[in-house]
Amino acid sequence: MSKLTSSLIGVIISFSCMSNNGLQSHKISFPTGVVKLTTSVIKQASDIYNKLPERNFTRIKVIGVDEENQAKPVLIQFAKKRAFLIRDFFIGIGCFGRDVKLDLAGMPTIILFKPKAKYSISGKINLNNIEQQCFTVEAQKQSFFETKGGSFFVFKPNSFETEYSLPVDKNVTICIWEFQKKKDMIVGQVSSVAENQVLETASTFYIQCYLGDKKVQLKEGRNYKIYLNREKDIEGFRAYYGKVRDGNVVWIEDKMSYTYFSILDQDELRKSTNAKKDSLRILKIDKNTPKERKQLLLSVKNMGWINCDRIVDVRAPSNLNVILDDVSQEYTVRLVLNRKNAIIPGLANSNSINHYKFSKIPSGQLAYLLAYRNSGTGYMLAYSQVTIGFMKSINLKPEYKTKEEFEYLIDSFLN
Repeated sequence: MSKLTSSLIGVIISFSCMSNNGLQSHKISFPTGVVKLTTSVIKQASDIYNKLPERNFTRIKVIGVDEENQAKPVLIQFAKKRAFLIRDFFIGIGCFGRDVKLDLAGMPTIILFKPKAKYSISGKINLNNIEQQCFTVEAQKQSFFETKGGSFFVFKPNSFETEYSLPVDKNVTICIWEFQKKKDMIVGQVSSVAENQVLETASTFYIQCYLGDKKVQLKEGRNYKIYLNREKDIEGFRAYYGKVRDGNVVWIEDKMSYTYFSILDQDELRKSTNAKKDSLRILKIDKNTPKERKQLLLSVKNMGWINCDRIVDVRAPSNLNVILDDVSQEYTVRLVLNRKNAIIPGLANSNSINHYKFSKIPSGQLAYLLAYRNSGTGYMLAYSQVTIGFMKSINLKPEYKTKEEFEYLIDSFLN
């Protein structure tokens, strides 16, 4: 008797769990005789998906308005065609095919499952929109050069080796992609966050070194110096090195690094050059550049992705959900703080191509919210100024902008 009771209880519990996980139903109404996705149909399907809790099923019936008197075979054909359209719509907004099934037994319906959402950084690095600056140095001599953004790189003699740890004694080409302004980070789709931390950036670089067409690397234990173009407010900055994961840079702090103000005296360097008979090679110095100036000095021990950052204090964290209206492709979504050089990436929702979120962002900060992607020779762009913490969710609708309009807009309110 006790075994029978236990079995009955188990069956009841199973049905109870199933009823909580999707034995609900919805319907989508098409206009009479219409077998295409109208605005009304898309809204109904979107509402069902958006309101469906994660890890839940639902069965969706598709019907036509005032079609009850049609012959059953006609109704089945209508329902079948409409069910395929709805399935394709759900797949188009980011659902996996395995989560959208058709039940063609009897009157066709759709069985939709919404899994637990996974989040990943939106967008992918795009170096094509950033100017590449290349400099040739003599590997056996100390050299320094100035980038267009006003940063100075100083390399010691004999700093380079091949991938097989052989010393390099010939000319080396150093190529740099420089992200000095917020605009550079937006068009290059680079952000400034570490794990669970918002970072304020002094400057960001991607650096590669070549001997001919082969890459060379920094010798083990060697470093080089970067005099960054920042003349005030330098407390708390450190070196961060980037690793690329899924097309985005993940920043990792070098806890042993340090920065400080230093005087860069070009006359002193020139005197040193004469005294040491060109042991220090100076490249591309603008005659109009001040001969002596204070700059933020960073000691660096890696090539690749380099960032000079400090952590933004988030005392009152907020969340923000972003919904993009009428989109069928992924966007790069970014939150740009007004008073700090900080670019926070929006996280894409695996369940829906038009849903993004920001987590643990600093309340009270003024910021610009951007959603954009390349479209032909221009961009699709949606933007809004927001006060973080003032709202929990925002809807935006992207519009087409030419490349010139896009760059003018982001340059006007970001820099």
